[in-house]
Amino acid sequence: MTTAGVTTWRCPVCAEPLAEAGDRRSWRCTNGHAFDVAKEGYVNLLITHQRRQREPGDSAEMMRDRRALLDSGAYEPLHEALQRFAGTGTVLDAGCGEGYYTRGWPDVWAVDISKPAVRLAARRAEPGARYAVASVYDLPLPDAGVDTAVNVFSPLHLPELARVVRPDTGLIVTVTAGPDHLAGLAAHLFDAVEPHPEGGPFDAATEVTLDDRQRVRFDLRLDDRATIAALLGMTPWNWYVSPEVRARVTSLSSLSTPVDFQISVYRC
Repeated sequence: MTTAGVTTWRCPVCAEPLAEAGDRRSWRCTNGHAFDVAKEGYVNLLITHQRRQREPGDSAEMMRDRRALLDSGAYEPLHEALQRFAGTGTVLDAGCGEGYYTRGWPDVWAVDISKPAVRLAARRAEPGARYAVASVYDLPLPDAGVDTAVNVFSPLHLPELARVVRPDTGLIVTVTAGPDHLAGLAAHLFDAVEPHPEGGPFDAATEVTLDDRQRVRFDLRLDDRATIAALLGMTPWNWYVSPEVRARVTSLSSLSTPVDFQISVYRC
């Protein structure tokens, strides 16, 4: 249900709108399905059949690394570039992680399949932000419920994004790796470094039209082992490099690398 630009969570069981209880301790639909609000302020809307593993999504350790890296200001140029979307109505942060990129925006509905990520995000929540554990493949939001969907380095599912964004006026904003992204780090991990592909994830899709593209590229220098370890720890590369390679990289006293982002804006 969407009325005059106002949205709400959608029940993951029956797809009816959820209403927040007066004491703000739960969300309930008219069919009696209820979902308790955690002490940190988020609601878990991920039901059993949506789980492929016991604890899906990024681990608590990976989230701690990401928060440490982001709190250092290392990715602030990307954060600043995304600020132009802060006032574009109701915003979905799809795959929000710990909430860094949309924190402080006036009307944000943020989801991530990782409970540790949502817990971290909710602990720093500001007025106007609502957080839920949920899958980007089954978003707990009504049809045409948001004006802008933002996705930063998270799994993408165009049918669901297109469903929840308002037709004709809505935007889908994606952030993906540019060709040179973290090439300096990759050089310490692999014998050969392949550039990331250019272009956005939905350039060939017929459901949306590319409206704008911005490249955010800068050089990053890290001068302490803890921040270098946090950078590696927040990347997928950390999952499959050998312990020996990981130890070698995290023992570096400094690391220089280009950081390269592609912001693609699609109109629904």
